Formats: sequence, structure tokens, C-alpha cells
Amino acid sequence: MLLSQEELEKAPYLHQDIADFLANAPAPEHPPDPDQELHLTVRQTLNAQSAAIIKKLGDPPEGTAEFYQEIPVRDGFSSSLKIHKPSNGGGPLVVLAFGGGFLGGDNDQLSEVARGLVKLYGATVVNISYRVGPENKFPYAVWDAWDSLIWITDNASGEELAADPSKGFIMGGVSAGGALTAVLSRKFQGAPLKHGLTGQWLCIPAIMESNQAPEKYRSYHISREQNSNNPTLPTASIKVMFELSKIDIDSDLAFAINSKTPMSEQPKSYFQVAGMDPIRDDGLIYEEMLKDAGVATKLDFYPGCVHGHQMLVESIDLGKKANIDTMVGFGWLLGKEVSREEAANAYGVNVV
Repeated sequence: MLLSQEELEKAPYLHQDIADFLANAPAPEHPPDPDQELHLTVRQTLNAQSAAIIKKLGDPPEGTAEFYQEIPVRDGFSSSLKIHKPSNGGGPLVVLAFGGGFLGGDNDQLSEVARGLVKLYGATVVNISYRVGPENKFPYAVWDAWDSLIWITDNASGEELAADPSKGFIMGGVSAGGALTAVLSRKFQGAPLKHGLTGQWLCIPAIMESNQAPEKYRSYHISREQNSNNPTLPTASIKVMFELSKIDIDSDLAFAINSKTPMSEQPKSYFQVAGMDPIRDDGLIYEEMLKDAGVATKLDFYPGCVHGHQMLVESIDLGKKANIDTMVGFGWLLGKEVSREEAANAYGVNVV
């Protein structure tokens, strides 16, 4: 989806509902130290967010199971999976990757999404973990995610997961998790694995730098500059994140745009993109590229919204709409049509 000139001019202006939310939000109980390193601030913020999610969700719903599973990855490290599944099993398989700029986050972060997918589609949902910087440099995060995918495909129908990938095998993620998803979806194409991906959910994903956009689209990649001073993810912070984790932006393990695998062989792809996000144009251009290559795509666009608004303002209508869209979008990936009422109920919000 390429924005018109009029849409581009409107894009960098903060939605009034978010401005009002930020103006009236109570100060955090333990505000980050403005002088501490960025990765410590990211972790403090995201750890508090995950703790609040787990507290709000409470015990697993009746007829479902949730548990953590440790698996080995290539260097002998033990990585944690969080598995959500219906008691009867046999449904589609979904893998979710958290966001956090490759500096923080955990496999509790997307538990609300996971529970919604279990309830709405009878899916087995696996929230993976991956090591982050600056302690673990690039490409540890990618290899951890890849090794988790291999374990999941090998054990898809086993006792732990009890899924049926023939009904759908989707990977998805938010922000850094969206970047990982896009990278691994391209890598999956040439891999001799038991099950191939049938869909990907790319929510506010990082896909490319401006100078990596194909010439045909390069003039449309302006969001790093246009949204550089947004209130949740300044462009300067992205640069620091990449520097701390020593991400090689020219590697096909960093950005999907660098992959040489045929784009036409990508699975159905569902995007969610925010208008005031500095990585907005990554998602918009990549969706256009996939569409041009003949891949089925769906995109929900949120003018005036910042990076991660669906989590930041989940209690107001803007956030609820995005989270309901996520539930409906997974239905599109799975070839199942659900109403917004059903999607809202599964996520635990009122329909908007």
C-alpha cells in the first residue's frame, strides 16, 4: 500500500485520542532513569508491561492449557517457549515473536493475542523466546528464533503441541518480532522442514533501511525522517538499538529485503502499520512488493498512530480496534471469516 501525497502529508500528525491519552496518563510508579542506557529502559518498560498483562489475564480459561517448555538451541543454550493450547488439540499452529528492539521483551508479551487465537480458532499458539542485546549480539536472536521454529515443526503433532499444521501454520510478531517473522519466512522457503508456513502476521515490522528500498519505491520510504521525533520510538533510538546489538543491516538475517529467495513464494501476509511510526514505510512498501509478486496480502493502516499503539492505548477505542483487527486478520490468514463481535469477545474487549 503506497500512500498518496495527501495521505503522506497527514501521516506525521498524532491522533488526538493518543495525544489526550498521553496527556492524562498517570506517571509510572517506577519511572525509568533518564540517564540509564537504552536497553535498561526498554527492559524496565516491557517487563512492567508483561507483568501487567499476566496479572490481568489470570489463570488459563477452562478447556485450555498454558505452560512453559524449555528447548535446546544450537549452542546448548536453553530457550523458553510459552505454549497455549486447547485441551482437545488438533487445530492450526501459530508461532508468535515478541517485540522490543532486540533489546528486551519476553514470551509473556503476546499472551493476550495467544489466548484470543486459542479461543477463536482452536489454535495451538507458541510464544517463542530469543536472546537480545547488548549481551547477545546479532544474529543470536535470529538463530534462537530459527531453532525454535525447527523444534516446533518437528514436534507439531506431538504431545506438547498437539496441533495440525495442515489446518494452518502461521508465524507472526510485533516490531522486532515482525522483523524476525519476515526474515524467517523468507529463510523457510529453501529449508527441508516437515511443514511450510501458510501465513505470516507482520505487525509494525522493520524490513529495510531507506537506501535498501528498491528504486521503484525509494521515494515512498520517508518515514524514518518524517516521523523521527514521534513520542514512542524516535528514529535516533532505532539507530542506538541496532548499534547495541551490532545488527548487520546488509545481512538477510537482519532484514527480509536482503533475501534472495523468490518473493512470489511467500505465504499469505497480513500487515498492521501505524501512520506516525518511523518504520511505517517498511511495512507499506514490503506489502506492495509482495502484492506485486502475486502474494495474497491484507493490510490495516492506522493514521496518526504511533509505534506500538495497540499496546500503549489498548484501553481506548483506537487500541481496541487494532487488537480486534489482529484477531480478524488471523482469520483471513486461516481462511476463516469471523465477525468483529466474535473477535472482540475472543480478545476480551467490547466491539468498536
